[in-house]
Amino acid sequence: MSRGGSWPLRQGAQPVPPRRPRIFPIVLTALNPTDLVPGTPLAADLHALYAGNAAYHRLSGEFGPDLTEAQVLASVTEDLAVAGAQVFAVRDDRGAFVGIVNVLAAHPKDGLPWIGLVMVDAGRQGTGLGTAAAREVHELLRGRGCAAVRLAVLENNPAAFGFWTSLGYTEVDRRPDLQFGRPCIVMHRPL
Repeated sequence: MSRGGSWPLRQGAQPVPPRRPRIFPIVLTALNPTDLVPGTPLAADLHALYAGNAAYHRLSGEFGPDLTEAQVLASVTEDLAVAGAQVFAVRDDRGAFVGIVNVLAAHPKDGLPWIGLVMVDAGRQGTGLGTAAAREVHELLRGRGCAAVRLAVLENNPAAFGFWTSLGYTEVDRRPDLQFGRPCIVMHRPL
């Protein structure tokens, strides 16, 4: 029996509304390779973010459990070296670092912009922070005149598939990713 209000209520009792995530006001700040200096607060924030998302890294196979700051900085630097790629720090309304977003201006196979990664503080997942970051990316791309956006979700990550589906993305293809050959679900959303 569902507890979402379909079971008999006491007389005069109101059903409990479904939990709605809080939507955070956030700011995306473009990163440059010169920002990625070991030992700086940003480097520590990036390392903590990546290390705190160990479950994702187990699924992706990109990093092991002993992830170092140097590995994270090298990965973000590599992302920035891709032609047309941008990496953004995600900051909340107090200026605190809460995530990272990677965007590719035009994918080599279809010419559309792609979201390469949205990663938020693992302790704040489920609060609307990822939704706010995705919406900010959508606004950024709309401002650039883009009509649609794509992304790829690892087939072994049903939570990510559900998240992006809830934001209006639909599956358009299944194929291996270009970097590691992992099975992925390609998703598309009009802007």
